[in-house]
Amino acid sequence: MYFLQLPDYNPLNGINTNKHGKFPFLSSLSGLFEPAASTFEYQRGFPFERIETDEQQVFYVSEPNLAKVFKNKVAEHNEILLETTRPITEEYTKELMQLFYKGYLLGLDGFNTEIGPAFPSLGLSHQKEMLEQFMDYCQRDLYFEGFAIPQLLHNLGYIQACLVSAFKEYKNLSLLTTKAEPVQIHKTLPENTSVQAPITTGTKSALSKIPLKYPVGDIITIWLVLLDLPQCKSLSLTPEFKAESDVIELLGSMFADISGEHSKLPDSAHRFYELPLDYQPILYLLMHATYKLNYTYTRLPLEEYSKCLKAAFSVYDAIELNYMPGNFTKKQPLAIAAIKELENSSYAKNTLQILSKIPNYRITV
Repeated sequence: MYFLQLPDYNPLNGINTNKHGKFPFLSSLSGLFEPAASTFEYQRGFPFERIETDEQQVFYVSEPNLAKVFKNKVAEHNEILLETTRPITEEYTKELMQLFYKGYLLGLDGFNTEIGPAFPSLGLSHQKEMLEQFMDYCQRDLYFEGFAIPQLLHNLGYIQACLVSAFKEYKNLSLLTTKAEPVQIHKTLPENTSVQAPITTGTKSALSKIPLKYPVGDIITIWLVLLDLPQCKSLSLTPEFKAESDVIELLGSMFADISGEHSKLPDSAHRFYELPLDYQPILYLLMHATYKLNYTYTRLPLEEYSKCLKAAFSVYDAIELNYMPGNFTKKQPLAIAAIKELENSSYAKNTLQILSKIPNYRITV
């Protein structure tokens, strides 16, 4: 475990965001901020953005949401919003950068402490393995969700600097390994066989189910709103799901309950649903909420949930898979408004109650 000395930090859950209600919430014109990939791409040339302040302070950022905030051109094309409504100011952007930079400077000094005193005595291969694990650990906690909490920004700066230092050390060791040690090739395939990614022949093939560790009862509750949504007037939806068992069968075809409790989900076979296009924002919202609730437990990236949507619903046939993660929250207000139309629906009320647990949805019930 690392970073135990950081205030408001938990080794299991990462940086604490419980104080989010006291500080502004940031997002972009393209939607809410989402996490980067769950593992750090340390094989890339230099996976960091160089940031320089007006005071010639230089630091490097790999967290994409912070890079977007710090590189935002307020006077030219302001893409960052406060409370999802008003543009961020240049003065406030500089204030956030300074909070991050102070933590960054401490992280540069703290890297050797985090990696431990035994590190220099390890062999090259063990040093590289330890750095790989450390970089993945940093990557896990480097997520700026949008809450501009001063201590959170300070902690992110500290962890980011540790990641930069670890990457630099790793690259230096790789050069030593290349010159001093023979390259070991782990043969998992017959010789003369190239490694290729699996090829899927179509979106309607069976998919790998997403593991759920968040209480499945809540996940079922938010999806049960599908039963009453055809009654809303703002969207044209056919009543595809007519009973609770229909929704539970859908969830059993997409998810697997690994919480260890008696599963409430059946092991349903994969099914492809032909639905009207207006279902798209609704399904985006329900799947994104599932992802947000489940993320702390499984750390699965949003791309996995995108694959699930595309494999299960016709409304995503025309959308390329790599574009889907950026689309999840663009029509979120439309979907939430449609659910709020159902004033007499107990399913809608229960759904909104659980969605209100997700801080950056800003739902009050």
